[in-house]
Amino acid sequence: MPTITAEQFLKNLKNLEKEYPKIIKEGLNINEIRNLNKDNLMHGKTSDGGNMPPYSPRYRKGGIFYKSYKMRSNPLNRGRWDLKHWWGKKYDGAFYRSIKPRITLQKVTFSTTYKPSYMKDIYAIISKRKILGITKKQWYDYQKENINRVQPKALSIINKRS
Repeated sequence: MPTITAEQFLKNLKNLEKEYPKIIKEGLNINEIRNLNKDNLMHGKTSDGGNMPPYSPRYRKGGIFYKSYKMRSNPLNRGRWDLKHWWGKKYDGAFYRSIKPRITLQKVTFSTTYKPSYMKDIYAIISKRKILGITKKQWYDYQKENINRVQPKALSIINKRS
């Protein structure tokens, strides 16, 4: 079985050092990260793992209490804001679809272009930064899962023979 020389091995390590950020970014799936944020919101959680504000038990929308209406439409939210907007009996999903993650090697940042007027009232109570995002633990766990996707590519660069 042919082996690579020490010089070739060192050359391959330098190539890997240059290619490694690109390989890591390729392994990260933006949709999976967006779904982590969506899951946090569905459970009434903030980007730092805390709880979203609770729905008021006294507020009525039409003839029903809004908190019970929201808990029936999404039982995961535990009576906390989930920012899942329903118009009549139809879920529009516009807010969740507007969330865009941006990935760097150290962190992931989120942004949204969703700007109806009532979101100003929501942002006055809880900041956009706390609504959009994932916890540090979720980010580290996701990066650990990415190792299995990155490792074969890295090994192929290291063991490449010229």
